[in-house]
Amino acid sequence: MSSYAQLSDWNPWWRSKQAIYADQEVQNWEKSSFKWLPRLIETFENLDVIYVLRGPRRVGKTTLLKLKIKHLIESGVKPENIFFYPCDLIEDPRQLVSIIDLYLSKVRDPSERAFIFIDEISMLKDWQRGIKVLVDSGKLRNCTVVLTGSHSIDLKKSTETLSGRRGEVYKLKYQTPDKLMLPCKFSEYVETINKNVKEAIRYFRPLPIGKRRDILLQLGRGEIPKELEKIYLLFSSDLRDLLEDYLIVGGIAQAIDEYIKTRRVSDNTYATFINFLIRDITRWKMNYLYARQIIRRVIETLSTPISWYTLKEGTEIRDPKTAETYVDTLKESFVLLYLYQLDVNNKTPSYRKDKKIYFQDPFIFHACRSWIYGKSAFSSSLDFIRTEENKSKLIECIISDHLVRYTFNVYSTPLYDPTNYVFYWKSKKRREVDFIVRINDKFLPIEVKYKEKIKRRDAFGIFDFIKTGISFEYGIIISKESLKINKKYLEIPAYLFLLLP
Repeated sequence: MSSYAQLSDWNPWWRSKQAIYADQEVQNWEKSSFKWLPRLIETFENLDVIYVLRGPRRVGKTTLLKLKIKHLIESGVKPENIFFYPCDLIEDPRQLVSIIDLYLSKVRDPSERAFIFIDEISMLKDWQRGIKVLVDSGKLRNCTVVLTGSHSIDLKKSTETLSGRRGEVYKLKYQTPDKLMLPCKFSEYVETINKNVKEAIRYFRPLPIGKRRDILLQLGRGEIPKELEKIYLLFSSDLRDLLEDYLIVGGIAQAIDEYIKTRRVSDNTYATFINFLIRDITRWKMNYLYARQIIRRVIETLSTPISWYTLKEGTEIRDPKTAETYVDTLKESFVLLYLYQLDVNNKTPSYRKDKKIYFQDPFIFHACRSWIYGKSAFSSSLDFIRTEENKSKLIECIISDHLVRYTFNVYSTPLYDPTNYVFYWKSKKRREVDFIVRINDKFLPIEVKYKEKIKRRDAFGIFDFIKTGISFEYGIIISKESLKINKKYLEIPAYLFLLLP
């Protein structure tokens, strides 16, 4: 049973509100050379709502909570009305109820709103039973609750049992109480590091969802926004160099901070991520060796359409369904994502055909590759990106993640599934288009050709897709450097396309 003194240890601002500035997470952020503040922090509204914040290990969820607490204290919220507790120390839902009840009955000022932050709740089995008891008893009235976790499956299943008990979700300006914190995407990386570029791309950042969608609609009509052309003329060299670095560090803030300061990432930073991943794999009662073998096969077949049957080849896994289960588990742990081929007749995914499997972030890719092959992660990451072919594969991973995030923002619902909005496609002539994005009732073809010179034959897959009758007038080729309009397709540098919402 927790005591008031134990709760106070995790909430030192109750004794002195200045204590928040001595918090380790806050201090690390203040000392960092990469002060990334996700815009997500602004989407937690002061309502009676139970938010669930999901995201991979080491992405900065705990730091986000502490920065939110710091903001609340600075904005005048009474320190005793802010409660933080990590679930590493909680053994069962009954203890969770006891801890929160102790805080609500003995510490908070009931005349004002309380803010409750429970970190890594997915570590606690059946946590939703405890939250349900608190909701049904009325103890969470006038409370804003934020729960975090690192495994999507657990949080999705658990929050389903809280249906109808999430609070005033109908009042939300930002649509859903389910929040997703992923590694810093390239546009956020750029604007955090380079203030000049941040100023230049300010046109795109505050745009509402509808306007963001209009930008891709504009590209689908064969038009390049003037703002994009201006950024290309002024900042191409800066953006090119930043993308080269991003291919190494990805969007993990700690890795970026180390790289800015020392031009390398420590082995410990990679190892910490892998250790958490192994712990999650073990917790989900998955075979550690099978998981390694599946990750190895994904690395070997990266960006290539593959079946579950083919994926298991060269592993000890005998059943393709088992291979699928492992990929799904790694997807829900935010390591991998995969896309289906588009069925143009039904405008739906072709579930039985080959899939394309990607890593969600370059840092995660390098960490996993080092784990699988037993090499120094940082030096092997430099070796990997020395070839244009390998760079192109990583660029394709980054583009896949970018498009999934874009569609999540545009079509954000509790039932959002990226495989309903982002696909790949093959024509009858076996010509492939890397990505097909659903926008309204049309589909935008996007091909990655990360090289200096784009040739007409590079667009043959796009030409075939346009003939299906469900496509936009133009497709997009993601190039290494060129920005130009051709007949039926645009060429846009990867570093420029990734700035778009």
